[in-house]
Amino acid sequence: MGRKRKNTTENRFKNYKICVICSTQNQMINYIPLSMKKFNFETIYNITIRGSEYFKNENWDKNLERVLDKKFINIELKQSDTHSVSKILENKEYQDLINLEDKIFWNITGGQRTILLAINKSIQEKRSKREDVICYLEGNSNKMYTSNIDYKNKDAKPINYDKEKFDLDITKALQLGGFKISEAKGEENPLDNTLLEKFIPLYEKIDNGLRELLIDTNKETTQQEALDNLKKLNIPNKDVVKSVIEWGYNKNSSTPFGYILEEMTRYQVEKLSSNIQEIKTNVRLYNEEKMEGINNTQIDEFDVLALTKNGKMIVFECKSGSMHPDIAKSTKYSTYAISGVYGLPILITPLLKSEIPPSSAFKNLGDKYDTIKASVASAKRAGLEVWGIDEIDKKLEKYIEL
Repeated sequence: MGRKRKNTTENRFKNYKICVICSTQNQMINYIPLSMKKFNFETIYNITIRGSEYFKNENWDKNLERVLDKKFINIELKQSDTHSVSKILENKEYQDLINLEDKIFWNITGGQRTILLAINKSIQEKRSKREDVICYLEGNSNKMYTSNIDYKNKDAKPINYDKEKFDLDITKALQLGGFKISEAKGEENPLDNTLLEKFIPLYEKIDNGLRELLIDTNKETTQQEALDNLKKLNIPNKDVVKSVIEWGYNKNSSTPFGYILEEMTRYQVEKLSSNIQEIKTNVRLYNEEKMEGINNTQIDEFDVLALTKNGKMIVFECKSGSMHPDIAKSTKYSTYAISGVYGLPILITPLLKSEIPPSSAFKNLGDKYDTIKASVASAKRAGLEVWGIDEIDKKLEKYIEL
């Protein structure tokens, strides 16, 4: 006789055709298991709230259905019903679900406390022999914890869902929050990575005058004047720097350094490609739904937008000069709007880590840096992270691993 195949992580869920989710504003926690290749759910039940003045679950449900291209069977609760476990248990649609003979995979991650208590009570009292599985996604550790209620799989390990295969990109992630994007033309001609690889180490040697030259390009220095000033600097690989400066002026003759800083950021994020699902630059954000008074109105614009493999959205605001305080506040608001508490808004500054408070009080930075120092202060007041150009890869790698 052949050896009995173990109930491994890869095959232990193959016979679960029914998935139950709890509607939530952060539909990423439902999208991930519903789109993972290891699952093969045929029917999705959605426990949701209807008729609430404050919780517009129907909008969030519509977003998830549209991105998944699937229809749900909705179990609709009144907001007042969620205050009582007994009210939930008495719901006719919920009773029909509990009485199903099939095994159920319950994703309780987005559920309110009373809904979770009702589910637990139902499983213990009516479904103890059904081999149901309860699932919870832990965003801080990127793990999906699952348990068989009958304890047949005591040794089953949590799933590292950032290592799993599921269909996700920035467009879909934004659609889950009710937003859409339109990429600006600036994304069409990125700065060559081989140039950036050689340019960034030159830039980080802050005593060679290169950074001051670039700051001046955002003022009234013409391209030819910038190239003439470059000749006066004692730095190697001037051909590399020349090519980068010419690229910046070709993108925007008013603020070439701003575009160069964006590309420096984009390149360093891309180096962590094993943990990054997708990167976009110059992203314009719009409402997905047409709303009275704000149709086709741009909500925000992101310099660099990165989506990690575990569904976290990171917004990089790159400022080579001044930043109005309202921009800092807007960036923080928009980041949380599109990705919830797991989103991270960051100001990328031309400074190095050692020059940014609290590491130092802008040590040895003169008047030429006044607008940059003001941008850092605005970002910190708005609660944005502020990263030096020389620490992007290390800080981002640490954040992804949290």
